[in-house]
Amino acid sequence: MRILLLNPPAEHTAREYVDPANPNDHGLLDTADFGLFPPLGLLYILAALRKSEPKHELFFLDCIAEKISHVELAKRVAEIEPDLVGITSFTIAMYDVCLAARTVRAIFPSAHICLGGHHPIAFPYEAAALPEFDSIVIGEGEEAFPALAEAVAKRADFTGIRGVYTAASIRSPRVGLLEDNRFLNRRMPPPAYIKDLDQILPPDRSFIRNINYRSIVGASDRLATMISSRGCPCSCTFCDVPYKVYRQRLVQSIANEIKSCLDMGYDEVHFYDDLFNITPERVIAFSDEIVRRGFRFTWDFRGRVNTVTLDSLKRAKAAGCRMISFGVETGSDEGLLLLKKNCTVAQIRQVFQWCRSVGILTIADFMIGLPFEKSAVDVRRNIDFMLEIDPDFAQVSILSLFPNTELFADAAKLGLIRPERWQEFARNPVPDFHLDHWEQWLNMSELLRLQKNSYQRFYLRPRYIWRSLLATCSRHEFAAKVQGAMKLFR
Repeated sequence: MRILLLNPPAEHTAREYVDPANPNDHGLLDTADFGLFPPLGLLYILAALRKSEPKHELFFLDCIAEKISHVELAKRVAEIEPDLVGITSFTIAMYDVCLAARTVRAIFPSAHICLGGHHPIAFPYEAAALPEFDSIVIGEGEEAFPALAEAVAKRADFTGIRGVYTAASIRSPRVGLLEDNRFLNRRMPPPAYIKDLDQILPPDRSFIRNINYRSIVGASDRLATMISSRGCPCSCTFCDVPYKVYRQRLVQSIANEIKSCLDMGYDEVHFYDDLFNITPERVIAFSDEIVRRGFRFTWDFRGRVNTVTLDSLKRAKAAGCRMISFGVETGSDEGLLLLKKNCTVAQIRQVFQWCRSVGILTIADFMIGLPFEKSAVDVRRNIDFMLEIDPDFAQVSILSLFPNTELFADAAKLGLIRPERWQEFARNPVPDFHLDHWEQWLNMSELLRLQKNSYQRFYLRPRYIWRSLLATCSRHEFAAKVQGAMKLFR
C-alpha cells in the first residue's frame, strides 16, 4: 500500500480570543509566533511502519511547516495516490482536519482514512461518528496504526485492535468502558498506550530533513525536538493532558537518540515533554550521561520549580542546558494553591535566582484572567511578580477553559460558559469556533489590553533590552528578537 501520514493545514483553527468590541483583534501573538515544531507523533508512527511493514511506501506531509494550503494539498494527494491516510488532530483544528479528509475522499474514494492525535482522546464518540473517517485511534499510534495498516492491506477486520474504533465498534457491547482517574474520571473506550517507551523506535527524522523547524527562543535554526517521557502525574486545574500515568525512557536511550540527531547535523534539542524534571535525580542522571559521552550541543526543557535543586541545575548547565521553561502561572501562594501547582512563591523566587547564578536562561509562563483575579489591579499585581523574578523570556496567556479540566467544570457550574458548545463542535466542526475564557470579572476587551500591557511592561524595559542584546549569540536569535519587538510595537 501507499500510506500517507498528514499534519493538515491550519487555515481555520479555532480563535483563541474573540473581542466583541474589536472582532479583528486576534490577540497580540499567534501560535506560529512561538515557532514551528514537527508532529513527533507522526514521525514515531513512520518509524514503526518502516520496521513492521517495510513493504509499504510511506509518505509524510506537514502542511503547516511546508505552507501547504488546502488547494495545494489536493495536488499533493493526487500525486501520492494513497491507499491509507493517517491524519493527526487537535480539537481546535478539527475543521481543517475534516477539510483535509474530504479532500482525500474526493480524489480517492476507496482510501481508508484514520483520525488520530489528541481529539479522539478528548471526544472519542464524537470523533468516531464523523463521516469523514473510516476509523480512529484513541491513544498512542506506534502499535495501533501499523496493526491497522496490516489489516487494511489484507482487507481484514481491524476492530479488535486495541485503541482502534469505528462509529459502530466504539458502541459495541464488547467494548468495555475504562473508568480511571488517569482520565479525570471519564468513562471511555480502552485506549492504546505504551508502557515501555524504550521498546519503540525514535522518530524517523529522514522525512523532515528538508523542513525548517524553529523556536522563537531557540539559539539555532538546526533544532531537533524530542520526548524523553510521556504523561503527567500532576493535577493542575487548567490542564487537559488526558493520560496521567508518567512513563520515562532510560537516559541511555535518550542519549542514543541525541547521538543520531547530532549525526544528522542538529546542534540544539528541545525536550517537548509535559514534565521533563519529574525529579532532580533524573535530570542529574541524564546530564551525567551527556557529559560522559562528550556530546556538545545545547538543550532546553519544560519543567516545574518544585522538583529543582541547585545541584541539578549545575549538572544540567555542565551538560549544555541552555534554558528552562517554567509554568509559573501566577504570583501568589493562594493562586498557586487554587491552580494546584504544588509550589510556593518562595520556591519560584529561589529557582529563578539559582538559574541566573549558574547561567541557565529562563522562560516564565504566566496566565491572566484567572478566577481569583477580580480586577485589573489583581492582574497587574501578578505581572509585578513576573518583573520581580525577572526571567530572560516571559509568556503571558489569557486563561483558556478546556473540557475535561477542573476550571472548565467550575465555569460551567457558575454559568460562565455553555459546555455543550464543545460537543456540538466535535460532532460538526465549523470554521468560526472560539475558545472560552473566565470572564466573570474582566471581559475579553479588558483582558486583551492587559495582556498587551503586560508584554510591553516586561520587554520594553531599557535594562531588559540592553541585557537581551548583550546575550544574543547568533543570527537566529537576533532575527527572532527583532520579530518579537515588531509585534510589541504594532
